Amino acid sequence: MISLVIFGAMIAAAAPCPGPDRGTLEEWKCYGEVVYTSRIEDEEPFGARFVVFANGERLAEKRQPGSVKTVLFGDHYRLFRGLEREDSTNIGNHYPFLFFEFALITPFVALVASERAPSDLPNGTTPVLFTPDSKPIQLLREIGIRKVQGSIDRAGNDYRFQAESTGNVATGLLVISVSGRWSAEAVAPYPDSMALSGWQYHCRPAGVDVRGNHRPVPPGVTLGDVRRGWRGRCD
Repeated sequence: MISLVIFGAMIAAAAPCPGPDRGTLEEWKCYGEVVYTSRIEDEEPFGARFVVFANGERLAEKRQPGSVKTVLFGDHYRLFRGLEREDSTNIGNHYPFLFFEFALITPFVALVASERAPSDLPNGTTPVLFTPDSKPIQLLREIGIRKVQGSIDRAGNDYRFQAESTGNVATGLLVISVSGRWSAEAVAPYPDSMALSGWQYHCRPAGVDVRGNHRPVPPGVTLGDVRRGWRGRCD
Protein backbone atom coordinates (compact mmCIF):
# COMPACT_ATOMS: atom_id res chain seq x y z
CA MET A 1 0.00 0.00 0.00
CA ILE A 2 1.28 3.45 -0.88
CA SER A 3 2.26 5.41 2.21
CA LEU A 4 0.53 8.59 3.34
CA VAL A 5 3.78 10.43 2.60
CA ILE A 6 3.73 9.32 -1.04
CA PHE A 7 0.01 10.04 -1.29
CA GLY A 8 0.56 13.53 0.10
CA ALA A 9 3.22 14.12 -2.51
CA MET A 10 0.83 12.98 -5.24
CA ILE A 11 -1.80 15.44 -4.04
CA ALA A 12 0.75 18.23 -3.79
CA ALA A 13 1.83 17.58 -7.38
CA ALA A 14 -1.61 18.50 -8.70
CA ALA A 15 -2.29 21.53 -10.92
CA PRO A 16 -0.58 23.73 -11.80
CA CYS A 17 1.95 21.30 -13.21
CA PRO A 18 5.61 21.87 -12.28
CA GLY A 19 7.71 22.82 -15.30
CA PRO A 20 9.92 19.68 -15.38
CA ASP A 21 6.83 17.44 -15.51
CA ARG A 22 5.24 19.10 -18.53
CA GLY A 23 5.24 16.82 -21.55
CA THR A 24 5.94 13.69 -19.47
CA LEU A 25 3.78 10.95 -17.98
CA GLU A 26 4.12 12.77 -14.63
CA GLU A 27 1.84 15.41 -16.11
CA TRP A 28 -1.10 13.06 -15.49
CA LYS A 29 -0.63 13.81 -11.77
CA CYS A 30 -1.12 17.54 -12.42
CA TYR A 31 -4.90 17.52 -12.53
CA GLY A 32 -7.57 20.06 -11.73
CA GLU A 33 -10.25 17.40 -11.31
CA VAL A 34 -10.38 13.63 -11.44
CA VAL A 35 -13.65 11.76 -10.98
CA TYR A 36 -14.10 8.05 -11.60
CA THR A 37 -15.97 4.86 -10.83
CA SER A 38 -14.23 1.50 -10.62
CA ARG A 39 -15.34 -2.05 -10.05
CA ILE A 40 -13.67 -5.28 -9.05
CA GLU A 41 -15.42 -8.49 -10.07
CA ASP A 42 -18.16 -9.53 -7.60
CA GLU A 43 -17.80 -6.29 -5.61
CA GLU A 44 -19.89 -3.13 -5.42
CA PRO A 45 -18.79 -0.21 -7.62
CA PHE A 46 -16.62 2.37 -5.90
CA GLY A 47 -16.13 6.00 -6.86
CA ALA A 48 -13.94 8.94 -5.97
CA ARG A 49 -13.49 12.57 -6.85
CA PHE A 50 -10.41 14.74 -6.36
CA VAL A 51 -10.43 18.49 -7.01
CA VAL A 52 -7.71 21.15 -6.94
CA PHE A 53 -9.28 24.59 -6.76
CA ALA A 54 -7.62 27.63 -8.31
CA ASN A 55 -7.04 29.12 -4.82
CA GLY A 56 -5.13 26.04 -3.64
CA GLU A 57 -7.96 24.43 -1.67
CA ARG A 58 -8.63 20.75 -2.30
CA LEU A 59 -11.62 18.46 -2.12
CA ALA A 60 -11.65 14.67 -1.89
CA GLU A 61 -14.81 12.63 -2.11
CA LYS A 62 -15.53 8.97 -1.48
CA ARG A 63 -18.55 7.53 -3.30
CA GLN A 64 -20.14 4.22 -2.44
CA PRO A 65 -23.70 2.94 -2.99
CA GLY A 66 -25.89 4.98 -0.64
CA SER A 67 -22.99 6.97 0.79
CA VAL A 68 -20.96 10.05 -0.20
CA LYS A 69 -18.27 11.31 2.19
CA THR A 70 -16.40 14.51 1.46
CA VAL A 71 -13.50 16.44 2.95
CA LEU A 72 -12.60 20.02 1.95
CA PHE A 73 -9.05 21.14 2.77
CA GLY A 74 -7.84 24.71 3.24
CA ASP A 75 -4.55 26.03 4.55
CA HIS A 76 -5.80 26.06 8.13
CA TYR A 77 -9.00 24.04 8.13
CA ARG A 78 -10.76 20.82 7.18
CA LEU A 79 -14.50 20.52 6.65
CA PHE A 80 -16.37 17.23 6.30
CA ARG A 81 -19.69 16.15 4.85
CA GLY A 82 -21.51 12.82 5.13
CA LEU A 83 -19.66 11.44 8.17
CA GLU A 84 -21.51 9.10 10.52
CA ARG A 85 -21.08 8.07 14.16
CA GLU A 86 -18.58 5.33 13.27
CA ASP A 87 -16.38 7.77 11.35
CA SER A 88 -13.52 9.82 12.78
CA THR A 89 -11.68 12.90 11.55
CA ASN A 90 -8.44 11.52 13.06
CA ILE A 91 -6.15 9.32 10.99
CA GLY A 92 -6.72 5.75 12.12
CA ASN A 93 -9.03 2.76 11.87
CA HIS A 94 -12.19 4.88 11.74
CA TYR A 95 -10.89 7.52 9.33
CA PRO A 96 -13.10 7.15 6.22
CA PHE A 97 -10.59 8.66 3.79
CA LEU A 98 -7.66 6.31 4.40
CA PHE A 99 -8.40 4.74 1.03
CA PHE A 100 -7.17 8.01 -0.57
CA GLU A 101 -3.66 6.67 0.05
CA PHE A 102 -4.05 4.63 -3.11
CA ALA A 103 -7.30 5.74 -4.78
CA LEU A 104 -5.57 7.95 -7.35
CA ILE A 105 -3.60 5.00 -8.67
CA THR A 106 -6.75 3.48 -10.21
CA PRO A 107 -7.33 6.22 -12.83
CA PHE A 108 -3.60 6.86 -13.28
CA VAL A 109 -3.14 3.25 -14.42
CA ALA A 110 -5.52 3.87 -17.32
CA LEU A 111 -4.04 7.28 -18.13
CA VAL A 112 -0.32 6.54 -18.03
CA ALA A 113 -0.84 3.29 -19.95
CA SER A 114 -1.32 5.48 -23.01
CA GLU A 115 2.50 5.99 -22.84
CA ARG A 116 1.89 9.66 -23.72
CA ALA A 117 1.62 12.86 -21.74
CA PRO A 118 -1.86 14.43 -21.81
CA SER A 119 -0.60 17.38 -23.85
CA ASP A 120 0.71 14.92 -26.47
CA LEU A 121 -2.57 13.08 -27.00
CA PRO A 122 -4.58 14.20 -30.04
CA ASN A 123 -8.18 15.34 -29.76
CA GLY A 124 -10.55 12.44 -30.27
CA THR A 125 -10.17 8.84 -29.15
CA THR A 126 -6.82 7.18 -28.43
CA PRO A 127 -6.85 3.40 -27.87
CA VAL A 128 -4.87 2.21 -24.84
CA LEU A 129 -3.23 -1.20 -24.84
CA PHE A 130 -0.46 -2.05 -22.40
CA THR A 131 0.91 -5.60 -22.19
CA PRO A 132 4.08 -7.27 -20.82
CA ASP A 133 5.58 -6.74 -24.29
CA SER A 134 4.97 -2.97 -24.23
CA LYS A 135 7.57 -0.36 -23.39
CA PRO A 136 8.15 -0.53 -19.60
CA ILE A 137 6.38 2.22 -17.62
CA GLN A 138 7.81 2.81 -14.15
CA LEU A 139 4.51 3.40 -12.33
CA LEU A 140 2.88 0.30 -13.79
CA ARG A 141 5.95 -1.82 -13.16
CA GLU A 142 6.15 -0.69 -9.51
CA ILE A 143 2.57 -1.73 -8.73
CA GLY A 144 2.63 -4.92 -10.79
CA ILE A 145 0.24 -4.04 -13.62
CA ARG A 146 0.41 -6.67 -16.35
CA LYS A 147 -2.20 -5.46 -18.82
CA VAL A 148 -4.36 -2.40 -19.50
CA GLN A 149 -6.88 -2.15 -22.33
CA GLY A 150 -9.23 0.77 -22.96
CA SER A 151 -9.32 4.26 -24.44
CA ILE A 152 -8.92 7.97 -23.68
CA ASP A 153 -11.19 10.48 -25.38
CA ARG A 154 -9.77 14.01 -25.43
CA ALA A 155 -11.65 17.28 -25.97
CA GLY A 156 -9.25 20.13 -25.26
CA ASN A 157 -8.22 19.92 -21.61
CA ASP A 158 -10.94 17.41 -20.79
CA TYR A 159 -10.21 13.67 -20.99
CA ARG A 160 -12.72 10.84 -20.64
CA PHE A 161 -11.22 7.42 -20.03
CA GLN A 162 -12.29 3.81 -19.64
CA ALA A 163 -10.14 0.74 -19.22
CA GLU A 164 -9.73 -2.66 -17.67
CA SER A 165 -6.45 -3.41 -15.92
CA THR A 166 -4.98 -6.67 -14.70
CA GLY A 167 -2.37 -6.72 -11.95
CA ASN A 168 -0.56 -9.00 -9.57
CA VAL A 169 -1.73 -9.32 -5.97
CA ALA A 170 -0.83 -11.84 -3.27
CA THR A 171 -3.78 -14.06 -4.12
CA GLY A 172 -3.39 -13.98 -7.89
CA LEU A 173 -4.60 -11.66 -10.64
CA LEU A 174 -6.84 -8.70 -9.88
CA VAL A 175 -9.01 -7.26 -12.65
CA ILE A 176 -10.34 -3.71 -12.18
CA SER A 177 -12.65 -1.86 -14.55
CA VAL A 178 -12.59 1.94 -14.40
CA SER A 179 -14.24 4.84 -16.19
CA GLY A 180 -14.07 8.53 -15.47
CA ARG A 181 -12.92 12.01 -16.33
CA TRP A 182 -9.60 13.82 -15.93
CA SER A 183 -9.17 17.56 -16.45
CA ALA A 184 -6.10 19.76 -16.50
CA GLU A 185 -8.09 22.87 -15.60
CA ALA A 186 -7.98 24.21 -12.03
CA VAL A 187 -11.53 24.52 -10.70
CA ALA A 188 -13.07 27.82 -9.57
CA PRO A 189 -13.25 27.84 -5.74
CA TYR A 190 -16.46 27.86 -3.78
CA PRO A 191 -17.57 31.43 -2.93
CA ASP A 192 -17.12 32.94 0.55
CA SER A 193 -20.91 33.20 0.75
CA MET A 194 -21.38 29.41 0.55
CA ALA A 195 -23.56 28.24 3.46
CA LEU A 196 -22.19 25.25 5.37
CA SER A 197 -25.47 23.63 6.32
CA GLY A 198 -24.85 19.86 6.38
CA TRP A 199 -21.07 20.24 6.77
CA GLN A 200 -19.12 19.17 9.85
CA TYR A 201 -15.95 20.30 11.60
CA HIS A 202 -13.31 18.45 13.61
CA CYS A 203 -13.30 18.25 17.41
CA ARG A 204 -10.53 16.68 19.47
CA PRO A 205 -12.12 13.89 21.53
CA ALA A 206 -11.76 14.02 25.30
CA GLY A 207 -11.42 10.24 25.68
CA VAL A 208 -9.89 7.34 23.78
CA ASP A 209 -12.92 6.77 21.50
CA VAL A 210 -12.24 8.88 18.42
CA ARG A 211 -15.46 7.94 16.65
CA GLY A 212 -17.98 10.72 16.15
CA ASN A 213 -15.40 13.46 16.75
CA HIS A 214 -17.12 15.77 14.27
CA ARG A 215 -19.81 18.36 14.91
CA PRO A 216 -22.34 20.06 12.61
CA VAL A 217 -21.43 23.57 11.52
CA PRO A 218 -23.95 25.94 13.17
CA PRO A 219 -26.53 27.78 11.05
CA GLY A 220 -25.35 31.07 9.61
CA VAL A 221 -21.67 30.13 9.32
CA THR A 222 -20.28 30.50 5.79
CA LEU A 223 -17.17 29.21 4.07
CA GLY A 224 -15.81 32.76 4.18
CA ASP A 225 -16.11 32.70 7.99
CA VAL A 226 -14.05 29.50 8.12
CA ARG A 227 -11.45 30.93 5.74
CA ARG A 228 -11.16 33.96 8.02
CA GLY A 229 -10.54 31.78 11.05
CA TRP A 230 -13.88 30.60 12.45
CA ARG A 231 -13.47 27.49 14.61
CA GLY A 232 -16.29 25.55 16.18
CA ARG A 233 -16.48 24.84 19.89
CA CYS A 234 -15.70 21.32 21.11
CA ASP A 235 -16.99 21.35 24.69
